[in-house]
Amino acid sequence: MLMQNIILTPHFTLQEFTESATARKYGIDNSAPAEVVKNLRRLCENTLEPLREVLDMPVIITSGYRCKALNLRISCSSRKSQHMLGQAADFFVSSRTVQSHRELLVKAFRMMLISDRIDFDQLILYPTFIHVSYVSPKANRHRILVGKGGGLYGSVTRERALTLL
Repeated sequence: MLMQNIILTPHFTLQEFTESATARKYGIDNSAPAEVVKNLRRLCENTLEPLREVLDMPVIITSGYRCKALNLRISCSSRKSQHMLGQAADFFVSSRTVQSHRELLVKAFRMMLISDRIDFDQLILYPTFIHVSYVSPKANRHRILVGKGGGLYGSVTRERALTLL
């Protein structure tokens, strides 16, 4: 059953999370099973949609759901990646203002740390994108990391992360 046109929340569709140039290149079917769709909806409802509303700027998904075959094709991807469960997304923020790409990432990262409307399991600020995951209110670890490139990152406290920005 083709479920790509499913609306997850007002600003996010399933297609944004399953679209993959790598999957097309290698002929991989990256369709999301029903349980993954439920997880993606929770991620959108509790993390990405509130961020979109607080920022009032588009949140552009660069990597969402990855089936196992696709995940194996992605370099620096963990074999336990939450992307395979529909619990994670990589994104950047788009704006028509003159703010730089990095400034927008930092603004989004900061909002995710200070807003009581946004919940997450893991939040990683990389040089060109943000990775966020969501499991459930009771299971979320609220783990904050800063990417150092090459798949490396360091754990930081919320207070330390806010001083870095």
